[in-house]
Amino acid sequence: GAVPAEEQGYCSRVYVSEVGLQYVTVFEQSKGDVAKISTIMLRGSTKNILNDIERAVDDGVNVIKAAVKEPRFLAGAGATEIELARHISKLAGKEKGLSQYAMKKFATSFEIIPTTLAENAGLKALDVLTLLYAEHEKGNTKAGVDIEAGDIKTSVKDMTTKNILDALATKKMAIKLATDAAVTVLRVDQIIMAKPAGGPKLGQKKGHWDDQD
Repeated sequence: GAVPAEEQGYCSRVYVSEVGLQYVTVFEQSKGDVAKISTIMLRGSTKNILNDIERAVDDGVNVIKAAVKEPRFLAGAGATEIELARHISKLAGKEKGLSQYAMKKFATSFEIIPTTLAENAGLKALDVLTLLYAEHEKGNTKAGVDIEAGDIKTSVKDMTTKNILDALATKKMAIKLATDAAVTVLRVDQIIMAKPAGGPKLGQKKGHWDDQD
């Protein structure tokens, strides 16, 4: 049927404009009008720059979408990973047998985030991890790696004061997918190697291939 008038919308101004040697039709609304759809125009000197800007905008929009669905955030820069590693290590101490070993290794795997941040910042990862664990044991669960510190003694700070946060939904899904991938690999108990099929071996002998028989 026909689209109702209240769903059709309207524009204050419609005109044709030249952008980047191309003519585009612009649907413009007044400043006071509220629109459900907006267009972001990107311009760059090369296609690679445009692709980078497009990915940056796409990432930013997706962060806003995730924040609307799940408005909770966590302290970033490795703070969440160290706290998870600390709690899992404590739980592993209560277990016995192979399960304890598996849980300890799982806890250690979370250290890769702060370790990578420390190494990229030119800091000694072991010293930074030691400071992180010490701060979290004191109750500073929001302490993470400050890559701008330049000094190991000041490299661990409260990340919420620097507005370095991670979306809870993103962090939760990343841990889930990484864990599922690791479990899938561990479940593989046999690897079948495919041998090359028979026939003439190319590149080893000159002449007709029938001479190899």
